[in-house]
Amino acid sequence: MKIRTIAIAACLMLLAACGNKVLVDDERTFDNNVWNRFTPERFDLDIDDADKYFHIDFTAQVDTALFRYDHLPLIVDIYSEDGVHRHIRSHIMLKTNGRWKGEMNDGYREVSTRAYEYFSFNQAGTYRYEVKQATSQYDLEGIHSFKVHIEEAKIDLDKL
Repeated sequence: MKIRTIAIAACLMLLAACGNKVLVDDERTFDNNVWNRFTPERFDLDIDDADKYFHIDFTAQVDTALFRYDHLPLIVDIYSEDGVHRHIRSHIMLKTNGRWKGEMNDGYREVSTRAYEYFSFNQAGTYRYEVKQATSQYDLEGIHSFKVHIEEAKIDLDKL
């Protein structure tokens, strides 16, 4: 009985180890559901191997009574520790044909998107990842929270 229990536990640990490595899974909540255009949200991450690829997902929780756009435009700035800077534009599509996407969660509409698939960093090291809302509004009303999820991607060479 003990051997079977140990074998099952070892298999479960092996399966868990085979999953994608999560680098960032962090959410920021905004006071009064307002995201200021000049206040970037900062996420730090360590890249141990420049040959790895990553999936980057964004999630926004919005107050549908206050938010009046079909999408949330974003500016992403990535800084390496030696000063290399990448500037990328992205967005989260919140509506399709005028209808909200996603699910309701705690009174807010939660919409997720795969922002980047198989993203690579130039070199190993520590990176600062900053995200800003890119609308014309200084204070964008209706954004309750914003989340970044970055995980290591498994590449299937047979599909390339």
